Formats: sequence, C-alpha cells, structure tokens
Amino acid sequence: MTGRVFREEEVFPEIDRLLSQGHCPEGRLELETEETRLTCLIHRSVPHLAGLLDGDVYSWIPLKDFPLRARQLENPVCSLVRSDPIRVLLVAVHFRNRPVVQASTELVSLEHVLDVLAREEQDAAVALERNGTRTLLFLKNGNPTRLYFGDPKDAWEEPNIRDAFLLHAFEPSLGPGKVEVFKQLTIEPDPNAGTGFVKLSKAAKPPPPMTIIVRLGGRVVLQRPFMPPSMTIGRDHTCELILDNLSVSRRHARLSWDRGEFCIDDLGSANGTRLNAKSITRAPVGLRDRIGLGKFEISLIESLKTGRGDETMVMTSREEDNPAYLVGDDVSLPLGQEITIGKAPGVDIQARGFWVGPIHARICPAGPGTYRLVCADNRKAKVNDRKAHTAYLKCGDQLVVGRSRFFLVPNIGSEPTAH
Repeated sequence: MTGRVFREEEVFPEIDRLLSQGHCPEGRLELETEETRLTCLIHRSVPHLAGLLDGDVYSWIPLKDFPLRARQLENPVCSLVRSDPIRVLLVAVHFRNRPVVQASTELVSLEHVLDVLAREEQDAAVALERNGTRTLLFLKNGNPTRLYFGDPKDAWEEPNIRDAFLLHAFEPSLGPGKVEVFKQLTIEPDPNAGTGFVKLSKAAKPPPPMTIIVRLGGRVVLQRPFMPPSMTIGRDHTCELILDNLSVSRRHARLSWDRGEFCIDDLGSANGTRLNAKSITRAPVGLRDRIGLGKFEISLIESLKTGRGDETMVMTSREEDNPAYLVGDDVSLPLGQEITIGKAPGVDIQARGFWVGPIHARICPAGPGTYRLVCADNRKAKVNDRKAHTAYLKCGDQLVVGRSRFFLVPNIGSEPTAH
C-alpha cells in the first residue's frame, strides 16, 4: 500500500487488516510531508517502534503518541513498505541510539574504523550514505557478517565482505559520502509493541472540549477549560485548578483524560475525594457525575467556551481594571482573565507549529501587572528566549509557542476627553 493521503479513520483499519494477513512481516509505516517523516517500524507483522525524522535528525517517540503525531501532520502521504529486516534494524538503531562516529569519508579512515571495531570485538553497524542511498555493514564480535547495498547496482563481486565494503567506499567515481558508526545494536521494543493501530488510535483520541464547573453551596464559583492530558486540583499555586480553601488539600486530586475517558484520582488528600457521594481512589468520570473535594462540587460539561462564575475566594486573582494585552501572530487579547493557547478547537489563541499541543499553555492573572504562564503536560514555551514550563510574565516580555511569537504590552488606551 503506497501513496495514499492519510485519513486515520480509513487507513489504520486497512493497515491492521494487511498486517493480520501477513502482507508486511518486516517493514515500515510512513506518513510523509515535505518537511517531516513519521515512521512506525513493523516487526513480525506488528507495530514495534516509532520515530520522527525531521531534516537529518531522528528522534524516538512512544507508540502511544504515534496517532496523535499523525493528526498533527498536514495532509501526509501514507505508505506501508515491506523491506529487508536489516534495514528495519538500522532505522530502529537511529531511533534509539546516536552514532559514535559521524563524519565524511574525506575526514575519517574507514579501514581504521573497522580495525578498531575488530580489536574491540564490537557488535556494530557502519552506514555509508552517498547520492541518496545507504550501504550497511554489520559486524558480529568485530567481524563483518552482512553487507547490504541500498542500490544493488553498487554491489561488488568480491567474496570478502570487508573488502567489498571498502572497494565501494573508495570508488572514485562516486565521490565522498557520510559515515555513521553504531556500537549499540540491542533495541528495546516500545512498551506498547504489538498493539494494533486502531487500538492505539482509540487510546490516543483527544478529549472533547470540556469545561470544568466548580460549585460551592450550589452556586457556580469557577469555570475552567480542561487542559489535557491532566489537571491537578488543590490549594497549592502549582495546581492547574486552584481551590483556595482549607477543606481542600494542597494537591488534592487529579482529573485526567486516559485512554479515551475522563478519570479522577485522589492524591492522598486529608478529606478524601468523592464521586456521587461515594469515596473513591480512582474512578472514571461522566457528564452526569459529581466530584466532591472538601466543600466543593466539580462537574464536566461539553462546551467550546467557558463562562465566568461569581468572583469569590476561590478566584486566584482579581481581574485588573486595565489588564495587559497579549499581542502578536494576528491576535490582540486582554489578559484580564485566564486564556489558553494551543491547537484544540475552542482555545483562545491558535498557535502554529508541529510540536504545539491541543492546549499547550494557559496564562492567568497573578497580581497587579503580573501574569502566570503554565504549560500543559511536559511542554514548554520560550519566555525571553529561555525555555520554561512555568513562568511569571510582565509587560515587555516576549513569549514564543511553537512558531507563534507574542509580546505583553500595557493597556494605554483611554477614553477621549472633550475640549
């Protein structure tokens, strides 16, 4: 199967069907755009390991994140490619390891490299890339055991594997090439290796836009958009949802989106966490459920927009009369209340960039002239050219999320006066 434009709901079931019938025992599933290639290695007809090639840089990604990364690519072409197990192994080596040698054939002596590997009795791979093709030499205990030519026309009729590799490397008509040497060939499979793409896709399904409603004595006092994958609830200022009341522990509970459903976990709180009046340690949460934390009741509603509850003690800061503005990337938004930045429908600001999350960060008032930035999950943003997961912002600061750049500027507008 090659050259199809990626549509998750159609392609993943078809790939699972092909793999179950043994059409691709060893190979790769690739989703490609002009800039990026997302690859999942197939071993024994099951997903084994995934990685991303961005430019010349390989990076490993967890299999569970593969469908999420696939959704972030714009109109990728999908290919299921059956290939030699040795080539699959080399791609796996790239994803899991970094080369110990990476240089031009003009700067490194391949004969010396092979002598060192033989003396150290290394299990290793030597890759020679030239004119868009890659030749691979594999060694066992320092002895060349397998030579793989990316282009069969380059093969030398030489019985000695080492000599055939060196003859190809020093062929004057082919010009210089790039050499990579890998000493570590043991590849640990992904924890989710063997899981079908349909199941991986369901587990990675993003949460629907949800609003968290907080009630005190039956009255709505706070509303916040849910920030995937999880939000910690408590009194501590590091929590994503702050409830400033002594009936709530500093880090009381965690609301998360896990494998296609919302869940609530008690974090060892003093007063416990309740779901529909029953004490729980961990439980799934639906739209009709009521979560009890101290004096508060929390529920979820489907919504793209968040309203504003009455301003009470649980509000983390008062809205300023003249809040600063976040300006840039064709937006200008006052920071008088919490705003969200990301790619998900319903966020206040849509940011650009492959690595931008559905809800990447939020900014909320933290005192006169001060605003607190918190990035979701383990994501980061740049504040004045320094990467940060959380930071305090003030007017004059620069914020970069993905490829979107913003500035905090003061609100200097005023009503015109009559003369």
